[in-house]
Formats: sequence, C-alpha cells, structure tokens
Amino acid sequence: ANDKETVIHKDHIDQAFYTVIAGAPKMDRSYITDRDRKITAYHEAGHALVTTLLLPDHYISKVTIIPSVRGAGGFNLSIPKDTMFQSREQLLANIQVLLAGRVAEELIFGSDEITTGASNDIQKASSLIVDYINKFGMDPDMGLFNIEVIAEGHDNALIDRYRAIMNELYKDTKKLVKSNQSYLESITAELLEKESLKGEDI
Repeated sequence: ANDKETVIHKDHIDQAFYTVIAGAPKMDRSYITDRDRKITAYHEAGHALVTTLLLPDHYISKVTIIPSVRGAGGFNLSIPKDTMFQSREQLLANIQVLLAGRVAEELIFGSDEITTGASNDIQKASSLIVDYINKFGMDPDMGLFNIEVIAEGHDNALIDRYRAIMNELYKDTKKLVKSNQSYLESITAELLEKESLKGEDI
C-alpha cells in the first residue's frame, strides 16, 4: 500500500522479513563517513568470507552495510542447514565466523584502528566458548565436567582457559582471512558498490 502497488512482490516480503530480523533500514545515512562505511564493509565481508569457507552448508541470506534503526551498522544473516546436532568442528567454526569481522578490521586498518563494532560478536563468541567447555564438554583439556553444578561463577583457571581458546581461534581466523584476502577485497568492493549482497553474490 505504501508503494501504491496492487499486488505484493517478493521485494516487499524480503523487506518485511529483514525488518523483523534486523530492524528497518535507516533512511538518512548522510551522517556516515566514507571511512565508517569502509570499516563496516570490511567487517561484514569478513563474516561472509569465513562463513563461506568454514560453513559451506550455511545459506547466506543477506549481507548488508545499510544501518538499521536498531543501531546495527550492517549485518550478515546466514541460515544453518537443518540438523539435529552440531559437531565440535561446526561450533568452533561458528566462533571463528563471529571473530572474522574484527579480524578483517585489524588486517586492513591495523590493530590501533580496530573499532567497537565487534562488541556484540565478542559477547556471542564468549557465550559459545562457555557452552563449548561447560555445557557440551568438548574441550579436550577440560574434559566432560561441568563446573557450574558445584559453584557459582568461574574460577580463574577456567577464565584463563576461555581466553586461551578465544585467542587461539582468533589467530586461526586471522591466518584464514589473510590467506584469502583477495576474496575479502572483492566482497568488500561489491558491498561498497551495491550495499547489499545475497549468498549467490558471495
């Protein structure tokens, strides 16, 4: 009705879907600097690249650098293949996908120029690492015991282990993105030109 159309098109359904998932796109984008736009593009390209490399069964529905009214600078939406279980390899790959945005920023702009844009990614990755050790008993060093059944909070040794796994996965992700940097550049260039890409584009 707003578009004065007599029928609903696929574009209308897509727009409604992504509005529910990520929030309506911001109409006024005049405040966004070219540098911020570039940082967002590399960040989102990093997520998309590592998803494609490590989780090829995931369907990338959309990658965009259009900010939403909910405060996101851009987003990646990938849909995992329906399955009853998630393997250790897949769980670690999901953590690497979350870290890939910050990795891309660091590789392109340097460690002094990394931004706050990865805060939500880091929070999700941290939560997955806690589950990896405690809930799923997948860490070979920590074994199958869940410390949460005997104590509230976490001891320092466990926190050190969380950090060690995160740092290890970050290094691995950095190596992976660096060895595929030409693809990172290509995806970023396309994002800067078109603002939104589908899985087939990636």
